[in-house]
Amino acid sequence: MALFWNRWVAVRTEGGSRLELIDRLEAHFKANGLKTKITIEGNSLKRIHVLKKDADQAKVLLDAFDEEH
Repeated sequence: MALFWNRWVAVRTEGGSRLELIDRLEAHFKANGLKTKITIEGNSLKRIHVLKKDADQAKVLLDAFDEEH
């Protein structure tokens, strides 16, 4: 499992009433060609990951997403 996670970097974690933002962010990333993974920790946290090689592009897309929402 360690090899799998070495390829991915977490770019956003949300909890509580903001959990749906992770799903919307995943759709935004995928529409722009990024591969994503979502992990759930307990009942209250969701985290979205992108490939390390795409981290810079994800940062730009994340900033644009935050401006819209």
